[in-house]
Amino acid sequence: MSLTAFFARLDGVMRSAAMRLPPEYSIRFYSQARKYFLSRHERDIPKKDVKIPPEFARSLWGIRFRSPIFNAAGMYKNGEGYAWCALSGAGAYLAGTTTYSTRQGNERNNTRLPFAPYPSSHAASNWLGLPNIGHAAVAKILASIPRIYKCPIGVSAAFDPSASSESAFAGLIEGLELYSKAGVDFIELNESCPNTAGHSSALQFSLEPLLLRLDETARRFLRKRSRNLPVIVKFSTDTDPDIVPFLLDALITMGYDGVNFGNTSTNYSYCKSLVVKSEHPTFDYFTKTFGGGVSGKPLADSSLSLVRTAASALTAKPPRREFHVIRVGGVETASDVVESLENGASLTEWYAGYFENYSKYGANVYGKLYDELSKFPLPKAFNFASSSPQEA
Repeated sequence: MSLTAFFARLDGVMRSAAMRLPPEYSIRFYSQARKYFLSRHERDIPKKDVKIPPEFARSLWGIRFRSPIFNAAGMYKNGEGYAWCALSGAGAYLAGTTTYSTRQGNERNNTRLPFAPYPSSHAASNWLGLPNIGHAAVAKILASIPRIYKCPIGVSAAFDPSASSESAFAGLIEGLELYSKAGVDFIELNESCPNTAGHSSALQFSLEPLLLRLDETARRFLRKRSRNLPVIVKFSTDTDPDIVPFLLDALITMGYDGVNFGNTSTNYSYCKSLVVKSEHPTFDYFTKTFGGGVSGKPLADSSLSLVRTAASALTAKPPRREFHVIRVGGVETASDVVESLENGASLTEWYAGYFENYSKYGANVYGKLYDELSKFPLPKAFNFASSSPQEA
């Protein structure tokens, strides 16, 4: 067992006790510990690579994903960790989210990049604020990565919330062009980060500026693509299901290739109802002091419901070309993956659920998941355009 895996397992045992500390101290401790752990984790290359059952592979947009699950955005913000993902068995690798300008992230009350786990609830809160080294620097890193076992590379990008409207557009388009030249396989456009100005959950945003941004991005980049480079738009799990058919119709008309439901939640009252009572003091302190987004199991029902709603809308009004739905939020077990695929998702991503499993299984986190997945008949990816499964 590696030192990183040992500390993760130790933390899995001690975390509940640590969360009995006054919230201010436990949050400060875990905010620091998280940064140290991630910096070690991404360099902790598995000594033995994980074999992925070939029947788990699926072909979407002409890209062969090795399995239907990989990391969500935010785990490897600056293009680090590819070798770990490829060798540990991830279906793909996703870098970012990045912005045009370098961002240091959020800090308040002497706590930098605030983070709080809710171990008994399989959940967490964060108020990070998109810390990253910028599109150009990450594109350069991704361009230099030697591919391992043909593990696809994706990147999550966002408008720079610190820039003026025109500068933000120009910066995003430049970033997308740099990622295209860097050879990434797919791009996820993050339209749902609750931790920065200019981004929010769909419970609160106005549709008009969102659609204007997406249409302008389509005009300046999507319609000028010179190669196969699918772009997926990521929304919050707080998205109102009633607007999903309208959003999908707009995305398809503009030329986008998929949708991801979704990002962390700011629906605190709902999330709190799914957090165990002993963790309410920390939850209340974090949301009142920092705000931020909630991740993990409290998002499971919302993300699955949105996937189901999207699948229903796409079945009722099939697009003329390939379009896929991705689920992230509350994905933790093999049954979560299967349930996602059965309800219309072609791929799944995980973050909080990944680390829940890593604390138990270390470098075999994907191997253990695949052992469990092998017990299920795994649905194929569904191509709504042709109403037929996509073969690997």
